[in-house]
Amino acid sequence: MSCGSTGRVFGLLCALAIAVTALARADDASNDRIIAETTEIIAADQGNAAAYEKRGEAWFNKRDKDHAFEDCSAAIRIDPNFARAYQCRGRTYSVRGDRDLALADFNEAIRLDPGYGPAYTSRGIEHFNKRDYDLAITHLTEAIERNPAQAYLALVIRGQSYAAKDDYDHAIADYDEAMRSNPAAAWPYELRGLVRLDQDKTDEALDDCNKAVGLEPGSAGSHYCRAIALLRKDDIDGGIRELDEVTRISPAYVKAYHMRAPAWRKKGDDRRAVADYSEEIRLQPGNSMAYSNRASTLRDLGEHASALADYTEALRLDPKNQIALVNRGLLYMMMSDAKHARADFNSVLVLPPGDKWAYDTAREGLGFLK
Repeated sequence: MSCGSTGRVFGLLCALAIAVTALARADDASNDRIIAETTEIIAADQGNAAAYEKRGEAWFNKRDKDHAFEDCSAAIRIDPNFARAYQCRGRTYSVRGDRDLALADFNEAIRLDPGYGPAYTSRGIEHFNKRDYDLAITHLTEAIERNPAQAYLALVIRGQSYAAKDDYDHAIADYDEAMRSNPAAAWPYELRGLVRLDQDKTDEALDDCNKAVGLEPGSAGSHYCRAIALLRKDDIDGGIRELDEVTRISPAYVKAYHMRAPAWRKKGDDRRAVADYSEEIRLQPGNSMAYSNRASTLRDLGEHASALADYTEALRLDPKNQIALVNRGLLYMMMSDAKHARADFNSVLVLPPGDKWAYDTAREGLGFLK
């Protein structure tokens, strides 16, 4: 799955753990075999740092970050000069969100073994995770130059770094090279499709998304890519079907609920829209806009008390949310509460200029209330 588009249409995908865990992993059966074999080795030789490191990598591939961290740390305790063990532990720090500790381990791996290519890629990914795109590009370029034969992941993440800077030409060039490096991979097509959407090249984007789905039918990100392209072409039913597939494959794929809700609204099914916004809120309880969007839907359903509660929660989470403020003001007008409506409209106008619609609507609302 993709971290999504890093352009303006979608925003950054992800806390970006995907970028870390996307490193090639063997299948579960292979990892289980490695764990069993290394466990036997460790039982016979508890000072075997290589066995701990190898088992830690297998745990990491199985997404068991706690066991991975324990084994990688054990390898470092046994052999403080074991570069691969720092790479191993650094990746577990990254998945935990401990960015600085992850970078420290990747830097130590490089210091101990300057020829160890994966650490350069991991360091670049970590800067990407920190949204320091210039440093990410610098370090990923070094990774590619040092190990061009195994540059696929570095190319993909460098492409996302360029896309985050709206440098779409370089992003597409990296995705193209990643496709040449790994022709069977869906991810570069998915990401290029999202960039094409940011460029308003919907037909080209749909071609890429279709290719991604064909290469990896079980990829939630590929189906999400195709869903957005279909919605752009006003194929609401097709977009919803694709988003249904996304949530079937990956029930925690937040953006799918975020995009499916307004699609339901376009079809006039506000109840289903409320259900999707509610799921978005359940998955991201700190998301101010999700509350604001649900509130607007509830308002249109005539459920004013529930809508008011959602707008208020949206503003508790983000007091500068101009959309929530102006919409709450409109709701107060519908409820014949001129005092609170006027207060919300004035609050919009004293905030730094942001959303033009919110600003203009607040001014019009105040004019109406005079």
